Amino acid sequence: MPLLCISLLVLLLLPLSLSCDSKRPPKELQEDYKMIVETDINKANENISNLLQNSSCPALKQQLHNCTADIREFVSSLHLLTCKMRKLSTSPTDEVVRSILNSLRCPCLEKPTKEPTERLKKKTAKRPRRNQLKTKREPKKLCRSKAILSAMTRCYQMLNSMLMTS
Repeated sequence: MPLLCISLLVLLLLPLSLSCDSKRPPKELQEDYKMIVETDINKANENISNLLQNSSCPALKQQLHNCTADIREFVSSLHLLTCKMRKLSTSPTDEVVRSILNSLRCPCLEKPTKEPTERLKKKTAKRPRRNQLKTKREPKKLCRSKAILSAMTRCYQMLNSMLMTS
């Protein structure tokens, strides 16, 4: 019974710990976008386009999180997109991730890493094709990053239009 209660408590508190509860006013987020983030997004888009010159990006299987008109929801959506991009860890987007997280003043939560077991170390040592697989996955990661960048741009455009009408 106590284990069940603890599990339920964790499930109730988990969404709160995963969301970003930034107290920054929307006007400040908009200013950060105009001064820093927009430039970083444009640079990242340009770099990704150069890297993907001869490749085409297929449509994403999973729909990305969209921003809504509610400002708290906006911050959470932008934070989620930024953390997804950080997890992809593509070099053209590092600066964008850093500038958005600094603007939101919310870090991405890190999962604790486990030390690999001895058996796992031996298994991975036998894989000489690992670098080939990484180069195969790189265009997919870049395409996903490009899609996330366009979703972020739409979020900031929505913020700009919300602040213009209010």
